[in-house]
Amino acid sequence: MSSRGVMRVMAALVLVLLAACGGPAQRDQGITLRWYVGPDRVDADSLAETCTAASDGEYTVKVVRLPADVDDRHSLVVRRLAAEDDGIDILSVDSSFTAELAAGQYLAPVPEDLKASFAQDVFPAALGAASVDGSLVVAPWWYDPYLLWYRGNTAERAGLDTTKPIVWDDLLAGAERLGGTVQIDDPDGQGLASWVNALVAGAGGTLLDGSGRKPDLGLDSAAGRVAAGVVEYYAEVGLGEGPSEDAPARFAADPNGFLLAPSSVISDPALRDVATDLSWTSYPAVSSTSVAPLTGVGLGVPLYARHTKQSYDAIACLQSDESLARLMTSAGHASAKSSTFDSPTVRSGYPLGPVVEAAVTSGVALPSTPYWQRVRVALDDTWLPVDDVSSTSTPARSQKAVRTLVGGGLR
Repeated sequence: MSSRGVMRVMAALVLVLLAACGGPAQRDQGITLRWYVGPDRVDADSLAETCTAASDGEYTVKVVRLPADVDDRHSLVVRRLAAEDDGIDILSVDSSFTAELAAGQYLAPVPEDLKASFAQDVFPAALGAASVDGSLVVAPWWYDPYLLWYRGNTAERAGLDTTKPIVWDDLLAGAERLGGTVQIDDPDGQGLASWVNALVAGAGGTLLDGSGRKPDLGLDSAAGRVAAGVVEYYAEVGLGEGPSEDAPARFAADPNGFLLAPSSVISDPALRDVATDLSWTSYPAVSSTSVAPLTGVGLGVPLYARHTKQSYDAIACLQSDESLARLMTSAGHASAKSSTFDSPTVRSGYPLGPVVEAAVTSGVALPSTPYWQRVRVALDDTWLPVDDVSSTSTPARSQKAVRTLVGGGLR
């Protein structure tokens, strides 16, 4: 045999050996589940590795990051699901996207044998955000309330009593006296809408009720005018620019400042240098009761995912008691399940627990409507910049804008 022939035989033998060695290893790795994750503060890679190991080779969970910008994220998710893209196996669903994705029939039904376990011990607000028309469409995962954060004795120096609800007027007046700021975190692009929604609810109203094109709106109301009055006061005394993704960094640079941010902000790198000096209390009240904005994520499976069973198996792992406890103690996110707060691990490693649990119970979620993104755009158009907000004109103008966009009109 010529040397060229020998080389061909050896090359063929190498390929056979590689195939023989690679086949079983590939089978042991199982299938790959692509988990699309939004801009939260979760160590998704670590959780994915844990659930991969727990599957005993049945699947490997691979994390794929979604865009941080809410419009880009929404556009990508809806476009790919509408195109029947089968490349997304698990999807972290913003609570504000849930109703829209369910209405578009983009999500695989939650298996009947998993519904009870997915819903067990879930806070009512988180369960409502994960359901449409009373039916669970995603597995509730984390559900954060906004809290009021400050450093050292800042609240005391501002004349605020943190043992009882702090009303907005007192917070703003106290911050003004100190020459400090009140920063408002916007980690997911929904900050302004969450703020307005909570202010309206705190004043005894409802921003929007109804899932159709003609919902009941409560912006042009006494509650809406009270909400606008808070924003107007905030802007007039120059306490900040309103909701901003840079809020944690601005707060860290201001020893006299306050921060309104989700529970998970405690793990934000921008606060690393002031972490040992942080204190927190319930979200400011409009009147006598704290009504905090609530924002969260559920775990869903797209309708055209290729491995639905394994995807839901992985979600069951991600929603396990152990995973939820890690979610809280490592990232500061609040578990959607009340039972997680009773875990010894959480009790010892999550000092926010009592305040967070109370806030989730009394807080307000974003309205459940397939047209929420249109509502959000209308609110951003009419409440930003905050310097332009007027308690006499903004509520009516904003309600008109919301009604137009939800009804199918143009900006």
